[in-house]
Amino acid sequence: MKSGSATPILGIVFDMDGLLIDSEPIWQQSEIEVFGQRGLELNVLDCMQTMGLRIDEVVRYWQDKVPDFKPAVSDEQLVKEVLSEVKQRILSEGKPMPGAVELVNRLYGTLPLAVASSSYQEIIQAALTRLGILYRFEVLHSAEREKRGKPAPDVYLSACESLSLEPQNCLAFEDSPGGVRSALAAGMAVIAVPEPEHENHPDIQKAHLKLKSLEDFEW
Repeated sequence: MKSGSATPILGIVFDMDGLLIDSEPIWQQSEIEVFGQRGLELNVLDCMQTMGLRIDEVVRYWQDKVPDFKPAVSDEQLVKEVLSEVKQRILSEGKPMPGAVELVNRLYGTLPLAVASSSYQEIIQAALTRLGILYRFEVLHSAEREKRGKPAPDVYLSACESLSLEPQNCLAFEDSPGGVRSALAAGMAVIAVPEPEHENHPDIQKAHLKLKSLEDFEW
């Protein structure tokens, strides 16, 4: 990809779950297990409805959608239980998405790199540690610190600000429809690397470029 003279690309911001690390199945299984223990039976298709949301937003989503879902613990405790399960699974079985580690290592040192993720900070650090690329990034920014998660642009705007760059000078890599909306709303150039189920999603089609895999990206 060439940056073009009008808006040069000076920094790159990556989503994480499903883009750098194959963690979507981990999140799905963790949510299915923990929510199931608390009285809400979910399946993989259910979990895909909340892909890209923060876990506290996932909790609220299911409370709004299923009024009879009234767990015997607080929302904060339910979030902690899911995070604990996800972190344990990532550290023991997390695997990189095709081309992810190679691309990060290739870009490291050429442009400042950041992560802007809906995952909480502890999950970001666990995942990047598992992949061996934690110290490749100048900025690790979690939507946990924002009032609004994706698809709002807040997490991307904050990541760009932390890089001391304007959003229009940053390139975002995303895999989810909500993530693409978030980066576009921030004013960034966006490359989508969607799961097959989302390949034809209207929001994915709005990305500036769509790839099958990070292995296909050329700078």
